[in-house]
Amino acid sequence: MARMRVSINRRAVASFLRSPETRALIERKTRAVAERAAEVSEADGHFRVDVETGERRVRGAVIGDYSTRDLEVSRRALLRALDAARSVE
Repeated sequence: MARMRVSINRRAVASFLRSPETRALIERKTRAVAERAAEVSEADGHFRVDVETGERRVRGAVIGDYSTRDLEVSRRALLRALDAARSVE
């Protein structure tokens, strides 16, 4: 049985993780989650999306329901909305 050695091109991986295409994908997915969370929220559903290209990667976040002070209401809506990211390409 032949052994194979695999070498990861770290520069290419880092470039991919910061690419405009990756940023666009993360932005679409986080917006989908925010929109779905607003739909299912027990409050008024004012969620914020934050997408940032950092030194190593693009990161996205959906930030809590600003229409309520009840953290559980915000968490429930976000948890129920996570599957919305799966349906977005």
